[in-house]
Amino acid sequence: MSTTRRDFLSSSFALGVWTLAGVPTLASAQAGAAPKGPPPAGPALGPGFAVWLRFSADGSLTVQSFISEMGQGTHTAVALFAAEELDMPITSIKVVHAPMEKAFINPRVGNYATFGSFGSKTSFFVLAPVFSGARSMLVQAAATAWDIAPQSCSTRDAHVLHPDGVRRLAYTELLAAAAKLTPPADSRPRPRADWKIIGSSPPRLDIPSKVDGSAVFGIDVRRPGMLVATLMHAPRFGAELQSVDERPAKAIRGVVKVVRLPGALAVVATSYWSALKGLRALKPRWSDGPHKNVNSEAIRAELLAAAQRGQGRDFVPDNTAVASALAGAVKTIDISYDVPFLAHATMEPMNAVAEVGPAGAALWLSTQSAQDTQRGVAAALGLAPEQVAIHSQLVGGGFGRRLEHGFAIEAALVAKAVGRPVQLIWSRETDLRAGGYRPAAAARIRIALGADGMPSALRADVANPSLFEYTGLTNGPKSEFDWSVTMGLNEHDYDMKAVQINWTRVDHGVPCGYFRGVGATQNCFFLECSVDRAAALAGIDPLEYRLRMLATKPLVKAMLSKLAERAGWHKPLPAGQFRGIAMNAGNDARSAHIVHISVPAPGRFRIEKIFAVIDVGVVFNPQGVEAQMMGGTVFGLSSALAGEITLRDGQVEQGNFDGYQLATLAQTPPIEMIVLGSSTRPSGAGEEGPSSVAPALANALFAATGQAVTRLPLTRSGWQLAG
Repeated sequence: MSTTRRDFLSSSFALGVWTLAGVPTLASAQAGAAPKGPPPAGPALGPGFAVWLRFSADGSLTVQSFISEMGQGTHTAVALFAAEELDMPITSIKVVHAPMEKAFINPRVGNYATFGSFGSKTSFFVLAPVFSGARSMLVQAAATAWDIAPQSCSTRDAHVLHPDGVRRLAYTELLAAAAKLTPPADSRPRPRADWKIIGSSPPRLDIPSKVDGSAVFGIDVRRPGMLVATLMHAPRFGAELQSVDERPAKAIRGVVKVVRLPGALAVVATSYWSALKGLRALKPRWSDGPHKNVNSEAIRAELLAAAQRGQGRDFVPDNTAVASALAGAVKTIDISYDVPFLAHATMEPMNAVAEVGPAGAALWLSTQSAQDTQRGVAAALGLAPEQVAIHSQLVGGGFGRRLEHGFAIEAALVAKAVGRPVQLIWSRETDLRAGGYRPAAAARIRIALGADGMPSALRADVANPSLFEYTGLTNGPKSEFDWSVTMGLNEHDYDMKAVQINWTRVDHGVPCGYFRGVGATQNCFFLECSVDRAAALAGIDPLEYRLRMLATKPLVKAMLSKLAERAGWHKPLPAGQFRGIAMNAGNDARSAHIVHISVPAPGRFRIEKIFAVIDVGVVFNPQGVEAQMMGGTVFGLSSALAGEITLRDGQVEQGNFDGYQLATLAQTPPIEMIVLGSSTRPSGAGEEGPSSVAPALANALFAATGQAVTRLPLTRSGWQLAG
């Protein structure tokens, strides 16, 4: 155990004594007693309070987490780890967002941020030793009191048990003594074979509060004297405000102020409705900006042309081997694909509460990137980062959208302008039209096939804008090489001998950002549809073709075989019904889908059932993994069916869910899940669902017609869901 972790343990027990003595703890300073908002701001917390654990007089335990809880269930997983290592009922454990302090920066990424499906696995590696060390200290305190060897004691239900089977001491009785002990130098979590709680699926900790309405999301925060603001951005990216008559807005009852922001205009009022009415009353004049003539069809044509040329920069250069294989191939696959910009469409719109005063600022918001938000707001206000307090709340949908913090900067600037606490709420129209999209992309895929029909080389020429140029996320050093464009192309498990990936940057000023699944959401479609084309050209069943390419990957091969067995792949289907398969590798996990469809008429299809499998290495919470994979599947299905952001004359055409459609309950078929844990290395599940469902569906349509789907959404390829 590191010195830092030992310090955390010492501090946490000391804080436990404070709690018993009735002194206000971090709980009252951070979380707030009011069910719908945080408490008044207090003094900055000293380093002695930067602790993971807090025991209370009633025997409950509060654990602080550096992972944003956005519905993925990481906080429940953290409680599982604590219950396992401390032998405590999970119902007595509460998990809260840790404050934005250096002590809580995620060690994996060097940032207080949540992305990349690492929530549970990173929490386990960081916190399980802390919980184990705390248990050791409690046992040592009890053993000292009884004058016996610590190894003769055991723990159960938040008690240390004497070997005589009679005597026991509650953890709460041992806190004062444990706080005086030196934390163990090396604390090891229990081995996987001894787990009793991890691997089970307890009820989610956050469900009761979400059902009864007491859960506090960013949009639920209320501050004394708070005003509400909403805003519009320039209709074209890069345009600026030229003029506006503020009087029509100010004539609306409740409107307090009109605030001009870079590329945006906000109205502040006593209620959201008044602010929105005031905003709609304005008739601002905007400059044309540098992208007046940008249109989606022109973007698409340019992307396809760039991918066809393939004159960009190589990421995975095996030029000689790939060129030789393509030149000497018995047969060759050569096919181009394209996909559109996509919006995240989170259910909770972008929002933040900001207070700005002479000494600094404080923000309450739903965020995936507390540290970058702190830095961004500080820079915008001319403050040092430590002068900006960030209070993370529950997140009503992240998907990568809340890795950006432009909305938080705008809230802070508006609050500074009015001199009062302000809650800034983006409307749905604002969020869909203001950017942060999954990049539009095109690819030319070439696969060389040998005499046996199997691939000997892959060349992928990809064209798209770089999300790195737009994102505010600190994710390693900035690089001219956007590695996200290779995701799903260079991480696959197939034996293709030689691989070359070439990227051409094509940019039209449309702001892009991280998206659930990131580059794999397009690249998996490109690759997996090409694999089915290759299998058809070789005259080999698509499943068998993949299994042959996985000869050196027995675990992945076994995973795919289990999925095929569950889906009845080899069983004959009724007339007019078809299946498609696709798989994905990312974030150390492996996953796949089989989609079963029927085609009642040309250009019309129904999804009869979806089968999915995921191997996360180590399964901490089976139902949690299943829920993540199912949610990701529906997320990806929405994009496949009709999801797209289009531009005409430089303006985004979609403004709400009538134009940007999500999969409805009626459109969502039964989903059957298989959750596997076939190794000792845990991985994440959050980003696995979206990537392979679209190509599996496209491959089912290919099986039905013999015509490859090369463009998403499916509505652009001539396909519609049958009613």
